[in-house]
Amino acid sequence: MSITHIGKIGRLPKCTRDDLGRRIEDGEPGKELVKWLNGLSGVQRVLKEQFGGRAVTEQNLSEWKQGGHPEWLRQEETRSLVSKLTEQSDDLDEAADGQEISDRYASVLAVELIRQAMTRLEKETDPEKRWQIICEVHRVFSQLRRDDHRAVRTVIKRDRWNREVEREEEEGLERMKQEHKKRLTDMCFASLHNQTVAEGFGGGKHGEKMAELLYRLRFDLPLEGLDSELPGETPPVAVKPSQTESDPIRPDPTE
Repeated sequence: MSITHIGKIGRLPKCTRDDLGRRIEDGEPGKELVKWLNGLSGVQRVLKEQFGGRAVTEQNLSEWKQGGHPEWLRQEETRSLVSKLTEQSDDLDEAADGQEISDRYASVLAVELIRQAMTRLEKETDPEKRWQIICEVHRVFSQLRRDDHRAVRTVIKRDRWNREVEREEEEGLERMKQEHKKRLTDMCFASLHNQTVAEGFGGGKHGEKMAELLYRLRFDLPLEGLDSELPGETPPVAVKPSQTESDPIRPDPTE
């Protein structure tokens, strides 16, 4: 379990603590380590923000070597172990050529079991003892066969699961494809009906704008740039000039 350190060195960035750990392991003197730390801009920033600008001292380094550095060493050993195990696992997988290592070992074990049984039977002449050897080998071999069958069932279940996942993914992609195709088709036919919709709103520019507004709302298209009246608004009606204003009464020239 990792320990949270509160000292100057414990608050430094991880990359700096890693470099420090390697330098300590290389045997670099304490004075040079302190000088190196205090010369780093990242260290200076931490010291200024959290420790009033007070520099790292050899005492701070000594305390770190007693507590923080041993923990760092354990973490490095763990990281190295995990890295080696991962590398070995990759090599074994490559050598197994796609087969489970346990399956290969089971084959070797079965061959060895048969060899040992044949050797014991060849040396034994007493029928009763030979029968005991056969029964003993049979029990072990039966267990080995049951393990083989269980391994086969596991492989079948895993393959079935992988096929099911692939089928669901393919169906999902096909569903998305059909939905996209239907949307494009609906958009094409909807544009043909825009004129009918426009007429239903009284025709003219107002009707066309309302038809376009409904078209965009239906297919989740952006409304930016659409200069349209809101539903329920009444389009402005041109006011016809008064008869008295357009044709004033003139005196009869015959009078």
